[in-house]
Amino acid sequence: MKKIKDLPSNKNLRGVKFNDPKTGTTGYWYSQWGYENGKAGVWWKKDMKSGMMFPLFLDDLKESLEFDVLVEG
Repeated sequence: MKKIKDLPSNKNLRGVKFNDPKTGTTGYWYSQWGYENGKAGVWWKKDMKSGMMFPLFLDDLKESLEFDVLVEG
């Protein structure tokens, strides 16, 4: 299965459907944040047409490189 890290480095991740195998979270990537101290996360949606976003908290944004890609978007 393709991982986020396998996508081209210039790929915009908005709209990529992913699965986080650690938490079981499946959704569409909307945006991300990260801080110098390593705390980070991804804002995701259940449906790209929805106005609701959910946070997925990570210790380091690099963790998201291991998310499975379900649909490249």
